[in-house]
Amino acid sequence: MHEMRRVARAGGLVCIIEHDPFNPLTRLAVARCEFDRDAVLLGAGTVRRLLAASGLRETGPRHVLLLPWETKPAHRIEGTLSNMPLGAQYAVFWTA
Repeated sequence: MHEMRRVARAGGLVCIIEHDPFNPLTRLAVARCEFDRDAVLLGAGTVRRLLAASGLRETGPRHVLLLPWETKPAHRIEGTLSNMPLGAQYAVFWTA
């Protein structure tokens, strides 16, 4: 995290996208994936604390991949629920 802070320009954006360890379907998918055998899933709270300790400023988390459908209603629902920790993945955004 400190290296990301070091190389980011002033005002630059840092984004981390991670699997949500609290989503049971995500945990199942990671457990079944051969190349994720030794993966350690980090919760959004852990990532946010690590980024804050490096001196970056948070601009907000967003949870993604709530629904498997590519339809307008699904996108509306995802947008509405993106602040809730329900998705298969999450993204955190920070500025330098």
